[in-house]
Amino acid sequence: MSKLFRALLLLSVSILFSGVVVASAATTEKEPNNTPALANRLTKYAPAEGAIEPVGDVDYFKVKGVNTLWGMVALLDTSGSTTSQNGVLIAYAPDGTTVLQRDESGPGKKAVIAWAHYTGSDDHFLRVNEVGNDQRISHYALHYYELPIGTPGDEYPEQEPNNTHTTANTSAIVNRGVISRTNDVDCYAIYARANQKVLFVLNADPEGDGGPADFVLDLYKSDGTLWASADRAGPGGNEYMDERTIPQDGVYTYCVRAKSGTGPDATYLSGPIRDGSYYQPSFQFDLRWDNSRPGHYARVGDEMRYTLTFTYTNPLTIPGPFKLYVYYQPACQSVIDNGQADHQGTDSFEWRYDDLPPHTMITKTFTMRAEASCSDAISFDVSLDYYDTGWGKRSYYIIGQGIYFPLVMR
Repeated sequence: MSKLFRALLLLSVSILFSGVVVASAATTEKEPNNTPALANRLTKYAPAEGAIEPVGDVDYFKVKGVNTLWGMVALLDTSGSTTSQNGVLIAYAPDGTTVLQRDESGPGKKAVIAWAHYTGSDDHFLRVNEVGNDQRISHYALHYYELPIGTPGDEYPEQEPNNTHTTANTSAIVNRGVISRTNDVDCYAIYARANQKVLFVLNADPEGDGGPADFVLDLYKSDGTLWASADRAGPGGNEYMDERTIPQDGVYTYCVRAKSGTGPDATYLSGPIRDGSYYQPSFQFDLRWDNSRPGHYARVGDEMRYTLTFTYTNPLTIPGPFKLYVYYQPACQSVIDNGQADHQGTDSFEWRYDDLPPHTMITKTFTMRAEASCSDAISFDVSLDYYDTGWGKRSYYIIGQGIYFPLVMR
């Protein structure tokens, strides 16, 4: 991984690990926006509100793509309309004509684009119109999320047995499964804290070939009692669990089953969105420079001792492998003792583990030498191959931690 690429990821993802997602105020569509060329810009965390009027109106929105390992989830809510609530939501590739997904809203049902893959980094489009183009929709709200979801067809697969609250798989960002028989149930567990808001979304036809199953989503509280169920669409239709406010800290389980259409072709993608972003496990981490000189500096030739403490605070095991990385500039400092790292490169070293058990604390001490008069940073990154479907199975999930200090001759 290049330093520039690593730095960009560090900057973008470390913001997410602050644990705070700032909800933006809703924006209002601006006409004219009835073609891709006139599309309004749509951003995550800021729902767009609009109306389909006059009769025959069409509204386009554009969203910036990321890459083919990322995708979108969008929900069209027409429940506030006092006229027709029957809307159409379509996601288009950058050409503005290739349909990625399509769904319809109606009374008591949002239209859902579920885990649609980007086809590249160019602008993609969402279109809203009334089902028959013969009535008005007096009000709608369009919610949009972008998430890392993995290579199409290679999202993280379910692991059987996982048919109960107690045997549930630890949920990745998005999971791929199949309901192969009538009594098959696939369950996934997340750890959530009180007052967080969680939305669960299911793509009923990830291959785009007409999924046969009529899926149901069930949500269980931390004590194993059924909290809610969602069954809004028929065979081949996407499902969603309306955003739920978590009542108390604990492990919550969402389960996928099918009323009909089970078998080897009854595949799905499903995953959670928490607080408007993709679901993340909880970490605490600390990196200390233990022997800095007064004023927080080093002289060339000094040996600098660091202590790295990483704590995984979830009560769920994340299957391995996972790795802890330390990065530095070799022109500024060299390694004296890498803390028994499992691998050392030219500008980094790492510790490797088979999995991440609940409430794991890892403490590592390592020593560097100041080699030149310059500025540098010790950066700490984490890779979770199981969890990071968004970067593939050889991926980095950089959570961001650094300590900056001047290396000067005194």
